[in-house]
Amino acid sequence: MIIGIKNVLPSLPIKSFAIKRILPFLTCCALFGQRDFDLDFKSPEFSFTPKVFHHPNRVLFNSRQFELEVFTDFPKTDLKSVSLFFKTDNTKRLMEVPFDINGDRYLFTYDPKEKPTTQIAYFFVVTLNNGSAYATPVDSTGMLMPVVQKLLNPVEYYKQRAAYRN
Repeated sequence: MIIGIKNVLPSLPIKSFAIKRILPFLTCCALFGQRDFDLDFKSPEFSFTPKVFHHPNRVLFNSRQFELEVFTDFPKTDLKSVSLFFKTDNTKRLMEVPFDINGDRYLFTYDPKEKPTTQIAYFFVVTLNNGSAYATPVDSTGMLMPVVQKLLNPVEYYKQRAAYRN
């Protein structure tokens, strides 16, 4: 014979735990975890002030070294780092080349004779002391679009160019 009341539903302690512990935690996260974003990346009229400049080379040759250079419109006191990220078809990961922020130029020289490749993809990132980051090149919606260039044989390039002019 059973005397008293026995709790046969195991879900009641789980419900009380959820109400007492998890619900206040989720409420705090919802109230205090929200951020205001200044830029709406989904809008087609994305506008920004370019502060990082790079002009890609028209053609890159596989027998000649070339330079990748970036310019910034920030005071040197605001800069935390300036870096180039690049990947060739022979590397599996992006490689970072940090620049000296006290230097006058942010320039990287790549020599295809030392590290042969047929294609290079790259972009530049500038981070500031206040935590913001800028990158180039970006498309009209603000998404990062690395420059992808094939390294050409100069003899074949000039043959095709001469044939095109004739």
